[in-house]
Amino acid sequence: MSRNFFPALFAIGVGVFTGYYTFQPTFKQLQYEQQQAQKASPPSDSVALKQNTNSPTKAEFKQDPKSTTQ
Repeated sequence: MSRNFFPALFAIGVGVFTGYYTFQPTFKQLQYEQQQAQKASPPSDSVALKQNTNSPTKAEFKQDPKSTTQ
């Protein structure tokens, strides 16, 4: 069992390193975009946090007659 331990750990390590190296630019871009969105976002107010009253409720949806679910 110990002979198979090193190759498995090596394969896991190579996989982790490859994933980090491959996706590092994407992670940095996402982090930068999140920082810019936080800087540009207006201060939150209670009106913006309220639920949209124009959105349809469950009672307003009509079931598709061809639908098999009820």
